[in-house]
Amino acid sequence: MGSNGPYVLSYGEGDRTKKLKPPGKCGPPWGVILAKLRERVLNWHYPPGHHLGEVALCAEFSASRIPGREALRALAEQGLVEKVPNQGCFVIQPDVHETHELYDMRQALELFVVESLATAKRPSAEWFTQQRANWEPWLHVKADAVIDRHMLVDSDTAFHLELAETLGNTAILGALRTINVRLRFVRLSAIINSHRIQETAGEHLSLLEALERADVEGARRSLRQNINHSRNKVEIAISRALMAAHDRRRSG
Repeated sequence: MGSNGPYVLSYGEGDRTKKLKPPGKCGPPWGVILAKLRERVLNWHYPPGHHLGEVALCAEFSASRIPGREALRALAEQGLVEKVPNQGCFVIQPDVHETHELYDMRQALELFVVESLATAKRPSAEWFTQQRANWEPWLHVKADAVIDRHMLVDSDTAFHLELAETLGNTAILGALRTINVRLRFVRLSAIINSHRIQETAGEHLSLLEALERADVEGARRSLRQNINHSRNKVEIAISRALMAAHDRRRSG
């Protein structure tokens, strides 16, 4: 994240994925196909392991193979499908038990990070100033703001990784990067609105304040609150998605 700070951008029909369109192709542009497929994946309309192939997509959307291929490539880059050579793409869906374990591991590692930072006061004054400048504007996000969930999840992830990077423990940093990659899908599935943005910003600012005061218990409390709120949102999203998927199977 660094000096770029968090982002609140439009998501969906107006997002950046529609800027690139193969010229001269009939049917919808690949960004339209991507938006529809992404909506289906994030709302669990596809079962785990569902195969997405270029030929089937071309038939469904009345498009040539290039837009379908580009949409699948973008889905793979966003971690929503797994691309298997010579077979196509398969939808990734979260494992509930694994999600619990990943959050447990993330919290344990990050608690060590903030304890160490609060005790040693490693971050510089400039670092604290920059982080506050990044997150304070988020406290004033309007209720009707249109949120880019990818940017929000990535900005939140970057904040936590910067804490580990500031500590300087490369093993912990590497482990947290791996955990966050594996959690990204389920975090994207969670409901994100202006209230959650303000909540996240407040939790991050409370953590920064505790670290700056060298308040170990305050830092631990703020971190737990932030991670547990994220975990709860994800658990609710998974439960709702599973129920909706079950209902669709019964009605089908």
